[in-house]
Amino acid sequence: MNQTPSADPRDDIPVRDTSNLMAFMHILRKAHVQLVGHDRAHQRFCEVVTRGQARAYIRELMGLLLPVRERHRQQGINRNQT
Repeated sequence: MNQTPSADPRDDIPVRDTSNLMAFMHILRKAHVQLVGHDRAHQRFCEVVTRGQARAYIRELMGLLLPVRERHRQQGINRNQT
């Protein structure tokens, strides 16, 4: 499997299990499990090996999670106004 070079040379560096980046990704995975279930979230999480893949994973999940967060905030505001 040939990978094309990334724009950032650090994108090809493996993500260490003890890094802050990996800790953040575990937090995102927990939220992803709530949205799509354990199996799908775990499968996607296990695909991440490099920093570039981690960046793509974070962007993908934030695109899913931010609208959900906004809906929850709006529901909280509406509940407080009644």
